[in-house]
Amino acid sequence: MIKRLLWLALLPMGAQAADDFARQWPLQLSQPDAGAYRVPLDASVYAAAYWRDLRDVRVLDADGKPVASAVYAAAMPLSAPLRTVELSWFALPVSAATADDDLSVVVERDGGGKVLSIRNSVARAREAGSADPVWLVDLDKDAGKLRALQVDWVDASATLDLGYRLEGSDDLRGWQVLDPQVRLVQLNNQGRALRNTTIKVESGLRYLRLVPLQRHGAPALRGLRGEMADMVDAGDWQWQVLQAQSGGNARDGYLYTLKGRLPVQRLDVVMPANSAVSWTVSSRDLDRTGADGQTPHWQTLTQGWNAWNLSEGGQQQRSAPLETSGTVTDREWRLQAEPGSEPAQAPELRLGYRPGSVMFLAQGRAPYLLVAGSANVGQAQAALDPMLDALRARNGQQWQPAAASLGAQAQRAGDAAYQPAQTPRDWKNLVLWAVLVLGALVVAGFALSLIRSGQAGKQ
Repeated sequence: MIKRLLWLALLPMGAQAADDFARQWPLQLSQPDAGAYRVPLDASVYAAAYWRDLRDVRVLDADGKPVASAVYAAAMPLSAPLRTVELSWFALPVSAATADDDLSVVVERDGGGKVLSIRNSVARAREAGSADPVWLVDLDKDAGKLRALQVDWVDASATLDLGYRLEGSDDLRGWQVLDPQVRLVQLNNQGRALRNTTIKVESGLRYLRLVPLQRHGAPALRGLRGEMADMVDAGDWQWQVLQAQSGGNARDGYLYTLKGRLPVQRLDVVMPANSAVSWTVSSRDLDRTGADGQTPHWQTLTQGWNAWNLSEGGQQQRSAPLETSGTVTDREWRLQAEPGSEPAQAPELRLGYRPGSVMFLAQGRAPYLLVAGSANVGQAQAALDPMLDALRARNGQQWQPAAASLGAQAQRAGDAAYQPAQTPRDWKNLVLWAVLVLGALVVAGFALSLIRSGQAGKQ
């Protein structure tokens, strides 16, 4: 009996799940031998996925084996080719950058913050022996797009080796150091030139200034140019139109339910003609609970958002959609009207998103399947980003893998795939405990037998 139990303890106890994904889609490849493919996602994939980050969206080969893939839950705008623009710059005395005074005392700005003039600015044609100035740059609407500063001297043949401290600010008051030591070099020798007049910039701040680390040596400045990286919106916005659930009201809120965790980045409200309402918009999901650990927690996305609809001359004019501060993947939404602007009826809620995609390598045998929907998958996915970055650097930022498209959706494991797997029992420990208990019983039986035999001998 003991040998039999020990043998059972050594047997593998794990059972393999026959199928772990709820839905599947056949993939149609635009090129048979491209090597890498990109599959745009549609609403049905988001509705089938279990996790917010789409970790349960995979690509399988004809043998059911996963291939190397990377999932992007939301589409990102593509980078356009860099453009070079002339920047607005001003010269300041170095004391303006080292003193604690607010620069707004010496800088004249308009209502939008654009620098118009500096009253005690340094003249471009400086007197001999005067200290090197600080250069102040106003990026205005190009803030966040700057990738590099190019310095253009009046004397292109001058021998220079200068140091500057690059600083940034959003309000001309508080400054933070972006680079403590920038070297600008311009050397000439026997017809050959060594130049480093470009400063890399990684900041979204509006105002920049270059503070000299030396007192003298900088020639007159002709200008500053900026290399700007614009983002190209592909324009492939998709919209989900939701109707309010019954029982809601403007004060407590109209409730809406979204099928799937779509990467929402725009909000819109469709109301009757000639109406204007200020809304508070909130969202929540079951995986983000409140203080009690059970009730889903509402997060406020915006307050006082004024949406309107005007009918004039037979034409409808509506307020523009609202951009969210980030990607929202919640499934439950709420609209609450502010007091004094309650609508006559519940409006339609439109949620806009740019579909994400899956990129995968053509490993194994074709045809390939995209599968989605599992509560029991990990995050073990191939890191394709380094390869994709290298290919875009080589072929241009607009490069994309070959296209693939989704076929008709079909059920795979169904709703069973959404049930978290039960923690497997530790059969080995249970068997060992059973062996120990059985051994103890055997020892107790031997002891009881010896006691009884001793008592029988005395009699």
